[in-house]
Amino acid sequence: MERLQHKVLYGFGDSLIFGHELHIGMLDDFAQRHQLDFHNFAANGATVIPTQPSDHTWSSDNHVPDLVTQINQAPATAPDLIIFDGTTNDAISYVDQLHPLGEIAGDFKKASFDANTYCGCFELALTRLRERYPLTPVYFVGVHHMPSIPLARQDQVQATAAAICGKWGIPVIDLYHGGQINTFIPEMAQLYSYNSGDHPHDGGDGTHLNAEGYQRYYTPILEATITPTFNY
Repeated sequence: MERLQHKVLYGFGDSLIFGHELHIGMLDDFAQRHQLDFHNFAANGATVIPTQPSDHTWSSDNHVPDLVTQINQAPATAPDLIIFDGTTNDAISYVDQLHPLGEIAGDFKKASFDANTYCGCFELALTRLRERYPLTPVYFVGVHHMPSIPLARQDQVQATAAAICGKWGIPVIDLYHGGQINTFIPEMAQLYSYNSGDHPHDGGDGTHLNAEGYQRYYTPILEATITPTFNY
């Protein structure tokens, strides 16, 4: 029996979940296949580290809801499942630029989390998730390699996010290390990524996948990780 059917899914994070210009993100095909009631609270350009008025040239970029804000704006009613991401835009704009990566705290106390760092903000987001939805299964997605971010910084941020999730007991759906999609490879970027929603099959910079890309690479790993838990 399909026990995921009609369950409520909350998605939090950035444009890879929101869906960029096509409004088709990494969770849409998975949700459709399992007839999930998918509530997408992610936002294009969202970060784990909250934005400040002077962070970006375009003022609109300074008002994108960060991860904690998205969690706070979601309904208080607990969903059956939560999936989130949170590495891409922090690695592009913040880590080792406007903010340090920081260190993982040695406990679970809010006072130990440095809100000026990526690590501290990530742990504050997990704190807020567990305050609002203490019993809901939560999964973090480590997204694919993409050439819009220096590789060394991607490695660092992905490893840090995975380590924090490990500390909190949150499974990582790891496309970064085992998803078979790496858009540093030009052929993959050409076939499966896009920049403009008007031209979803003309090839992009490798950041946002088109519907076929998410279906081919993300859906199988989402299903392999999540479905057995719910059907147990």
